[in-house]
Amino acid sequence: MSGTTASGDITQVDEIKRTTGPQTTNGKRWEIQLSAVPRPDWLALFKVSVESSAKAHPQRVEFDRASAVFKCDEDQVEHWIESIDKWIASTNARHLMGLEQVRRERFDRVDAETKEKERIQRLNDRFKDL
Repeated sequence: MSGTTASGDITQVDEIKRTTGPQTTNGKRWEIQLSAVPRPDWLALFKVSVESSAKAHPQRVEFDRASAVFKCDEDQVEHWIESIDKWIASTNARHLMGLEQVRRERFDRVDAETKEKERIQRLNDRFKDL
């Protein structure tokens, strides 16, 4: 997740990680715990992860706060967990790249605004005695 300061600056990004093995109450619905509650933008990236298979697909994972739920037969649990771990890692990387891009764009915009203010100030100083 990321925090933002009052000025909107991105201060930190905490990667989402799986913190538990799968647990079930019926052998069909499995739940894992995550290290944090994923942000909506992270969830959107997760749902479009490209690494999927016929049996495991990121759109079939449901999130509830800091847990993720998937449904499969017992013989597919390992495949699902491997897939979810890949999707989480990929999503973390893409999310971080997106946040970094936003930070760069914000820096570039502020830099351009500062240079324009300095240019205006120089013009005003140059012509103040006319």
